[in-house]
Amino acid sequence: MATAKKYDLEVHFLSLELSPALKLAKHTNHLLGIDLVCPRPTVARKSAERALPLDGGIFAPPTQAWTESVVFKETINGRFGIAVTVSEAITDAAMETFFRTGATALVKFLAAFAGAAVSVPNLDDIAEIPFSSVTKVLGKDRSPTTIARGCFDFPANASFSSRTIVEVPLVAANDIFRAVHRTTKAGDATSRSKILSKGEAAGVCRLALEVV
Repeated sequence: MATAKKYDLEVHFLSLELSPALKLAKHTNHLLGIDLVCPRPTVARKSAERALPLDGGIFAPPTQAWTESVVFKETINGRFGIAVTVSEAITDAAMETFFRTGATALVKFLAAFAGAAVSVPNLDDIAEIPFSSVTKVLGKDRSPTTIARGCFDFPANASFSSRTIVEVPLVAANDIFRAVHRTTKAGDATSRSKILSKGEAAGVCRLALEVV
């Protein structure tokens, strides 16, 4: 049986590349969800979500500040996994709503500590905020559809260098269709054309893992 190691791990988001097969517009906005699954016995899952502008299906800044790239800092004890989801394209207005709602959720969470025995919450408490719930205000009170997902599992005896790059392969969450408009003598017609089948390669998310 593998011996479980215990260490503090930082997870940084580096880049996201979606497949050209998705036929995205030049500039699109998406929600990226990253889950840390079962990092230790007392924590089943920690979730983070952020809105990303993609250029030609790619988000890959040349450099990112620590505060912009870091997603989690967590104690790891035993086997764990990382799950990634990417939403369909959302509008600029929906993206702005996401930021406003996320900030409001954080303010309300911090306000709950006013007058409590613990005056200031620690970073672990803040990481537990269910940010995914704020997406319910987008797109006429519904969460955007997930178009791509992926996961990466790590064994209990996983070892990392000071900075280990992990590429999480993404696949289509479901069959993905594109509307096709045609003009015929009978008039305009719209049909659906499948561009990716469920399970087909849909891109890659790159993360950096650092033991601290």
